[in-house]
Amino acid sequence: MKLIEHVLHIRSLIQQAIDNRFSRLGLESSGVKELPENALSSNKEKRSRLESIIETHKQALGDDYAEARKETINECTFTLFNRLAALKVMEDRELFPEVIRCRVEHGNLSYAHKQWLEEHADERNAERMGLKHFLEDKFQELSDNYKIPLYSPDYAYAMLPTADELFEIITAFNAIEQDADCGADIWKGDDILGWMYENFNTVEKLALKDSGEKTEYDKVSLQSQVYTPQWVVKFLVDNTLGKMYLEMYPDSNFIYDEDGKVKYLIANAPVSQMRHPKKLEEIKLIDPACGSGNFLIYAFSLFYDLYLNQIDQYDAGYSRRDIPKLIVENNLYGVDLDERAVQLTQIALFIKAIQLKGRRGAMPAYTHVVSTHFELPEYNQVEAAFMSGSDWNEAQQKTIRSIWEDLRAAYKFGSLIRVEEQLDALLPVDSTDMFANQWKANMFDFKHQMITTLRNQVHQWTGEGSNEYSLAKANDAITFLDILSTKFDVAVANPPYTDSADFGTVLKEFVGANYSKPLKFNSNLYACFIKRCCELAGDDGKVGMIHPMTFMYIKTFEDVRKYILTQTHINLFVEYGLSNLFGTVMVDPAFYVLEKDGGTKNNDSLFISLDQYTRTPQEKYKKQYCLEALNDIVTKSQNKHVYQLPQSKLKDIKSYPFIYWISDDFREKFKNDSVDESLGVKCGITTGSNERFVRYWWEVSKENISIDYKLDEKKWVGYTKGGPYNKWYGNLWTVVDWENNGYGIKHILDDKGKIKSRMGNEKFFFKEGITYSASGSKGITFRYLPQNFIFDVGGSCVFPDIYKNNSYILAFLNSKVCSYIANCLNPTVNVQVGDLKRVPFELPQKDKECIISILSEQNIQIRRRSCKYSILERNYVNSPIGIGNKISCEILFFYIEENALETMVLLNESVINKTIFDIYELSTHDRQMVLDKEGLPVGDYSVSSQAKEAYKKWLSANTEFPASQEVLEHIDSLEINEDQPHIDDFESLYQNNNGWEEFCIKHKMNPIEVWYQFKNAGILPPQRTQVLAFELITDVIRSVLAKDDDGVIPLTERMGEEQLAGRIEQELVERGYNSAQISQIIQLLGTPLDKYLQDKFFKQLSDHLNLFMYLPKTPFIWHLTSGPHHAIELYISIYKWSRDTVFRIKSVYIANRETALNDRLSGIDVSTANGQLEAAELKEQLKELNVFAEKIDQLLASGYDPKLDDGVGKNIAPLQKAGLLSYEVLNAGQLKKYLNADW
Repeated sequence: MKLIEHVLHIRSLIQQAIDNRFSRLGLESSGVKELPENALSSNKEKRSRLESIIETHKQALGDDYAEARKETINECTFTLFNRLAALKVMEDRELFPEVIRCRVEHGNLSYAHKQWLEEHADERNAERMGLKHFLEDKFQELSDNYKIPLYSPDYAYAMLPTADELFEIITAFNAIEQDADCGADIWKGDDILGWMYENFNTVEKLALKDSGEKTEYDKVSLQSQVYTPQWVVKFLVDNTLGKMYLEMYPDSNFIYDEDGKVKYLIANAPVSQMRHPKKLEEIKLIDPACGSGNFLIYAFSLFYDLYLNQIDQYDAGYSRRDIPKLIVENNLYGVDLDERAVQLTQIALFIKAIQLKGRRGAMPAYTHVVSTHFELPEYNQVEAAFMSGSDWNEAQQKTIRSIWEDLRAAYKFGSLIRVEEQLDALLPVDSTDMFANQWKANMFDFKHQMITTLRNQVHQWTGEGSNEYSLAKANDAITFLDILSTKFDVAVANPPYTDSADFGTVLKEFVGANYSKPLKFNSNLYACFIKRCCELAGDDGKVGMIHPMTFMYIKTFEDVRKYILTQTHINLFVEYGLSNLFGTVMVDPAFYVLEKDGGTKNNDSLFISLDQYTRTPQEKYKKQYCLEALNDIVTKSQNKHVYQLPQSKLKDIKSYPFIYWISDDFREKFKNDSVDESLGVKCGITTGSNERFVRYWWEVSKENISIDYKLDEKKWVGYTKGGPYNKWYGNLWTVVDWENNGYGIKHILDDKGKIKSRMGNEKFFFKEGITYSASGSKGITFRYLPQNFIFDVGGSCVFPDIYKNNSYILAFLNSKVCSYIANCLNPTVNVQVGDLKRVPFELPQKDKECIISILSEQNIQIRRRSCKYSILERNYVNSPIGIGNKISCEILFFYIEENALETMVLLNESVINKTIFDIYELSTHDRQMVLDKEGLPVGDYSVSSQAKEAYKKWLSANTEFPASQEVLEHIDSLEINEDQPHIDDFESLYQNNNGWEEFCIKHKMNPIEVWYQFKNAGILPPQRTQVLAFELITDVIRSVLAKDDDGVIPLTERMGEEQLAGRIEQELVERGYNSAQISQIIQLLGTPLDKYLQDKFFKQLSDHLNLFMYLPKTPFIWHLTSGPHHAIELYISIYKWSRDTVFRIKSVYIANRETALNDRLSGIDVSTANGQLEAAELKEQLKELNVFAEKIDQLLASGYDPKLDDGVGKNIAPLQKAGLLSYEVLNAGQLKKYLNADW
């Protein structure tokens, strides 16, 4: 079993045991019951304590007893879990005799239990040999001897179940180290309690994920809770706290262990004193989102070595045995929303203290690690006390109220609450004001009085009707207030990663009010914490953080970058990239060290680049490369992953993206005019309801699709939505309802009466331009946009503006240079409009512009030609399967021709890329840098002489798309290599989006060579070949249904008209195919035609038309079935589907089929075995047909009245719900949505 499985099993055992205990105390799930009069006083006392806690939770949960009980049980569960887990850790480190681990030599008891029984012999006959009483004694011992609050009998959530239940729980704990998957040493690691905590919360994490709800403040810790690996924690703490110490004591030898080996790798270590030394106990480190305390636990170890260094090297008067107490009480601070996480951190620090203090050392009396899970009274209850005897002005009084209300909200927002900053805002801005100094003096007095009064009010509040639980919470509030009014030397954090789009209402409002002005930090919670950590760190403090790297590039984080570059110094920065750094959770992290000390700002910044290994075989070596790079930085050795530059250079590019790896010459290019200044980059519209307004072109009548909206004003207008990776032309599959100039879209309202759609750039509608797809791992791709299209936000567009040449623009945007720059500006999956606008645009010289424009236009026309052979496209003409030869030959000829043209596209791209390199005047180094990242154009690879001559021969015969002189020269310039690899996997060509370009890239071969080998191999890639046959059959069925009177054709016999299979063959004959060719086509389908139509066609058509993730499958031919006995099977055309057609199915098709079945049944000789079997099947068919008829009746009775313009989704949903389809086209969410459609 994995650790997570053990943890969840233990959790379930404890939870059930605690629930049982609650019920025995009369606190049942159904409500509160009275305890018997003779109940033990201890039970009455426990019951009273739990009732007060439940009551407190009820106040926060809307007076819901059941939820409050559940919350209290959860806290009690986690407390017992932590108590026992911490014991396992302490006994494994031999801090005291084993309490939990049972051994055979001790009679299957723990050593401490065995010893205890010698002193308590009467307990041998008690339940489980007095196990419960033994643990109570041991917990009391830990509380008394080590001052660990968690083990105090007065701890709010302290509770023990029965001895039998405890035995089962302890057995489960002991099973962990006995499991080979976990390892015998699992309890030895400093981070084991953190891993236990993360696994414990899996239940809540999955529930939140499955709910699909927005992330509100109470779910933040679950939504983005990931456990920071120990080596990253060490990296950050060493280079913040460790470096700060070296700045005070540059000659310190603490960085070495006892053997003289380097223990702490610290980058940019100073060689001379850079800051005035301060007492070690005055250095304060905070983690404002501490979770289970990983940073604080490691910082404990580093602080311990620093105290030893002070004693050994600087003769400081510290006692070794008092160091742990000094560290916990003076150096370490932590805040978290999650009370459980804080509990875990506190116990981990106490364990560390026990471990290091020695036998005579003092234990810490308290910690500065606090949960903000407390509540304070409303301000009007304490206002009088604040105002009493004060002469505070209106602004000060308003600030006091605001701070108090913020403190009351601490349980929602934790350390993001700001007290100091609100007080500082009252200080005068103009320091030259003659009264400024007096103002400041008065404000400091006010600030001191304010903090003092706040403490007094919190303390006073706890005395009124308080219980132990509320007292503990009030102490947390005081500790929290102290933390908020303290400046720290170091702030470290792995904060929550919740995007603003996922904020719940309350969280969104708070973040907007506190972290959006004057600079915007409100795009993600981690951005708020960047600001908060920098605020908590003093004027010369250091900040170490890890979180997603999106802030490095994306436009919405521009203010965050501006703040970092202007207010801090980047000392060390690791761009780690997407990985499993956090275990099973895939995140794209960066981690870094910022310094606020002005003296370091002139130093170069160091960047370690590892993102280039994402999704490569080297990805697993990222950690190794990172630590090697750090070591080389420390030893001043060269390392290819390390980049060093003044951070001021990061300001040279608009919006300050952290593009640290490019040359100065390349960086200069960003000072030129951008795409935004030369072209029009426009974001598309959001309809507010795609299911209502957007269709695939085949879902509506061609007669209603506009050709020129300004002239015809037809309802449906072409609509670009992006789509899959595709360059030059295509993906023009959708249309949008633009009736009455888009009135419906422009006036659609949400539940609150607000406009749902988002319109913009309407003046660019219907214009020729360029559209693009920005999502997907293959990168951004651009395509020609014909006139008379509107564009979606997912298919935003570029239009000629100051620069007018659309063909050149398209070629530039599809170039390696543009792709590289766009990826520099935003290396995430989706390139945004704002990123594209920032790409520098060089105006081309006329001769180069002409070359590129011709090649670009040719690529557009080649791709447009390809669309003629696909039923997905509006310009579809016919199947590429001709009638002149054997079908296999026809298909092979098509592939050879198509692949030759695709090869031309790739050769054109090679020339385009080379020419744009020249236009940008990139150095050899910078060209290679681009190609290293983007890949060498496949048209630049070597070829064999035979392949080259064969392709040139094809070119000479190709009159439709003649090759340009530049392309011919490029072909002649290619390196000749006769030792080309032999391709033996042409069967995989076109499979799983493995198109011609991808196939060439995979083999790292020139498309000329691949084309030549493909032509000679004579292999038909099976998947694509089957699709060609399927598309031909689809077009034939569409034609047959169009010619049919009602657009309904049966598959079953004896229905009064010819079956579909026969009519398909007739249509193929009419198109000129002979019987042998028809047999070959059917053979390519992989199944006999009648069986294919029965079992496979409808599913394949539905899946084939599944082009956008968030739009439904939209088959234009439907297969209605009665069920497994095939009593009736019908194919229908959506273009003739109506309420009248449904009536006709009932009155004609079902009636005819019923008559045919009854006639056959009456004519069967049931005296034979075969006759009996057939009769039985006919009776089943009649039953099934009757059910089918009832479903049709119910459909009609419901008012079902399909209209073509309503789309496949809405029209097919009632049929799918009734079970009338042979394949479920809609997923569950889509089905629900369309069944409830209100248009």
